[in-house]
Amino acid sequence: MLSTESAALIRATLPTVAGALDEITTRFYGTMFHDRPELLDGMFNRGNQASGAQRRALAGSIAAFATALLDDPDTRPDTLLARIAHKHTAVGVTEDQYTIVHKYLFGAMAEVLGDAVTPEVAAAWDEVYWLMAGALISQEARLYQAAGVQPGKIWRQWTVVERRTETADVVSFLLRPADGEPAPRARAGQYVSVRVRMTDGVHQLRQYSLSSDPDGELRRITVKRVTGDAGGPDGEVS
Repeated sequence: MLSTESAALIRATLPTVAGALDEITTRFYGTMFHDRPELLDGMFNRGNQASGAQRRALAGSIAAFATALLDDPDTRPDTLLARIAHKHTAVGVTEDQYTIVHKYLFGAMAEVLGDAVTPEVAAAWDEVYWLMAGALISQEARLYQAAGVQPGKIWRQWTVVERRTETADVVSFLLRPADGEPAPRARAGQYVSVRVRMTDGVHQLRQYSLSSDPDGELRRITVKRVTGDAGGPDGEVS
């Protein structure tokens, strides 16, 4: 768990870091995608980037994890991270990508906070980051194993066998594995990731909940058209 020395520094700097997280995460994503544009192909949703949803989710998870470590230092908050781990495995996050995120996130923190990020403060937040990353990596490894897939190799081709119009802006798709093999058993409330190549050649993805019999040979998802508002883009894969 978090060391005593780091806990004191995190407690002292958490208000400052939390207050700047929106700016930090904005700079983090901007720099990372500039240097590593391939991460936008099939992993990060451009709509969530444009709306700021991804940025707010990252900022919230960092602040919540740090707070949990301070409030209950003897317990690793795995429950807090479970939803994140499921999201990560749904898009194929791999262990090595945590090193990439670390590089750009801590670079953004240093740029935004400047001299406030002393070597000691940086080391304390580094400890928080790797506690969080280590817990996620462990959970994600178990999820990949349970699903019978290798990390990062999660995609399977499916064929649309029927399209049903539900309302003016809602349709359902019935899907069958393109390889002819049985569909994997699903669980009630399970989310699945759908990845589609867009007209510019970039893959975009979105998560949907299954709306069909988990034991049937087909899987059904129901899709609602998302129209951009306040100058935002229309939803992709919707």
